[in-house]
Amino acid sequence: MANNKVLKRRVVVTGLGAITPIGNSVAEFWDGIRKGKVGIGEITKFDTTDYKVKLAAEVKDFVPGDHMDKKAARRMEAFSQYAVAAAREAYEDSGLEIEKEDPFRAGVMIGSGIGSLQVAEQSYEKILTKGPARVNPLMVPLMISNMAAGNVSIQLGFRGKCSNVVTACATGTNCIGDAFRTIQYGDADMMLAGGTEGCVCPLGIAGFTALTALSASTDPLRASIPFDKDRDGFVLGEGAAIVIAVGDALYLIVVHTVVGIDGDDGILAKTGSILLIYHRTT
Repeated sequence: MANNKVLKRRVVVTGLGAITPIGNSVAEFWDGIRKGKVGIGEITKFDTTDYKVKLAAEVKDFVPGDHMDKKAARRMEAFSQYAVAAAREAYEDSGLEIEKEDPFRAGVMIGSGIGSLQVAEQSYEKILTKGPARVNPLMVPLMISNMAAGNVSIQLGFRGKCSNVVTACATGTNCIGDAFRTIQYGDADMMLAGGTEGCVCPLGIAGFTALTALSASTDPLRASIPFDKDRDGFVLGEGAAIVIAVGDALYLIVVHTVVGIDGDDGILAKTGSILLIYHRTT
């Protein structure tokens, strides 16, 4: 029998980045966790008068121009902007300088479960009111989920493998797992990886409400209670979490990633994920 054992490289995480409902950096996010800050609140992005669901976990006080070129930001939807901001933080946290590395060995694996529903809403409204010829020429590149990874690649100069995975709630973990294996098997030396989302909008809330997936609670402290007997759904949130995997100065070692299906219904099945790690001890 042939020996199929492959020598695999150790993969470590050297930088972290986050845009979240409780803070727009890793430091703010961690401080928010320590203080018990709640990121859930009344939806402010649109009028929820006719909606059963009133709460979401929105990103707050995010200014795209603080994280990227303003002209570039105008050509991105929120999910891409969040990804670029979090990726830049992870990159700077790592201490790496892409100018001193081979950019074709530096890749991006950042996913979004749904991309921009807002662009779909706006474009359909424009078709109804002004006709199909008035749809934004950038509608498709603004909307599709792989543009988060693409924009990060452009902004930071990572010119290697650039892709995304779309697996519902497990998207970010799947992307980290695929980035981990990309480095492990020698296809890249460094990868920016994670997930990003920004679909708190009428279509997003209406769709998940119709699926009976969202909590209808109006109490931010009791809306997200997944292990409580009174739970009635989840709360839609937005933001991005990105890691950069490379090198020896590490936060953690990626050991394994697991993704499975929780449920028997092909439509309503929830995708779950587990990331197993060893935390830094020094």
